Amino acid sequence: MALTKHERETIICFNESEPTAEIFTYNKRLRRELAALTWDRPDDVLCIRANSADSCTYSIPKRWVKIRPTRVLSAENRALRAALTRQINSDRKNNVN
Repeated sequence: MALTKHERETIICFNESEPTAEIFTYNKRLRRELAALTWDRPDDVLCIRANSADSCTYSIPKRWVKIRPTRVLSAENRALRAALTRQINSDRKNNVN
């Protein structure tokens, strides 16, 4: 039986005494990224167990776990960025032709 989106979770566990964190996830993009890191950084990332075709548990350095909130922009900054993006896209279109 397939799990619902609500049941497919990602759990990050770590404690103060160990330098690593464990990530249990069903998230496809995160699983692909962690699997690639097991090849690129085998000393840092370890696949502890592949629980099924849909979930895996990895061990990573605890210092890699970050919280990055999105930037809060004022309406003025948002409008300025939108204008700059339109200008860049316009320049790209003009240079391609």
